Amino acid sequence: MDREFHVDIFADPGLPMKAVEKVLAARQQDETEADLVLHHKNRRIPLRDDGTLDMETVREWARRDEADFMVIVTEIPRSAGGRVKMVGLHFAEGAAIISLPALGWSNVVKNLRAAMFDSLDALVAEEAPGSGDRRIDYGVVHEQDSETGRSVYIASPWWRPGRLRLVLGMVRTNEPLAAVTKMSGVLAAAAATGAFGIFYSSIWEMAYALSPVRLGLITVSVIVTMVLWLLVGNRLWERPRQVGSPAETALYNASTVVTLLVTVGLLYAVLFVGILVGSLVVIETGFMATTIGVEVSVWNYVDIAWLSASMGTVAGALGSNFDDTDSINELTHGRRQAQRFRQRQKAAEQASVRPGEDAGPDGGRRE
Repeated sequence: MDREFHVDIFADPGLPMKAVEKVLAARQQDETEADLVLHHKNRRIPLRDDGTLDMETVREWARRDEADFMVIVTEIPRSAGGRVKMVGLHFAEGAAIISLPALGWSNVVKNLRAAMFDSLDALVAEEAPGSGDRRIDYGVVHEQDSETGRSVYIASPWWRPGRLRLVLGMVRTNEPLAAVTKMSGVLAAAAATGAFGIFYSSIWEMAYALSPVRLGLITVSVIVTMVLWLLVGNRLWERPRQVGSPAETALYNASTVVTLLVTVGLLYAVLFVGILVGSLVVIETGFMATTIGVEVSVWNYVDIAWLSASMGTVAGALGSNFDDTDSINELTHGRRQAQRFRQRQKAAEQASVRPGEDAGPDGGRRE
């Protein structure tokens, strides 16, 4: 590179923003791209009425900053011709759009760094990634039609299931582990009920009588019950008219269901471990042996914790919810997409009332 290029990086709040921050922190230690001056902008990218990214607004942000290129890191899934887009490059606009969920569940930062700097190298050279001496090992480059000039996109190779990778990436972006911490009320109710298994000998006897297969079926039943309760009670099931085409709706709903399954599964695991530790501390081995009439092993304690965790999960499922409305709104892609539409409408209303003022990227509130 003969000169410095200024790059605006627009990242959605949440995992996209965190991943970009890690990429930039690592870059400070490795100045191999020293001719690129990167400016990180944490903004939720607005959507058009058809559910696609509002590129006009983003171009205006970059134009104000006098940036040479812009990189958009979004949580919105994107596709073309049945293929899942990981990266889209628009050479005339100097823009790269990276869909973080399409990069998969694991190695998010590593994959994002490769996609980001491969894209910037391609924009500077005005050549598609993989041409000339450059090679990419994470996807295949495809040409696409564009009203603004030549564009290409990178999709998963045929031997990698792009849609499965996308759904898992969407679940990762939903951050189910963080969702567990937002259900402290549910965990408290479940723990209080599960604790009965430590103190009531009838539950010890029942746990001993039940086979592992039956205990497993009980576990599956209570987890599914809690997931359905959260899904229906919080209206997390999306309809096509809310988020776009039936195919898009299926992706959103699949990621929501898997996110809730992981969240409830993690909550169940925490409850199981807590009850197991409590039972080992409280229940004396000889007393349990006298009660159930057999020699006691550690597996008896495991069975008690297993059954008690299922009991507690059932209790937690009744009336279960997240600690606040914001937690629900930030849980799934569908809810966050609805927020984008509301923010865009609010920004449009404020612009019509005060056309001379800058309403900001999300209706007056800069994130």
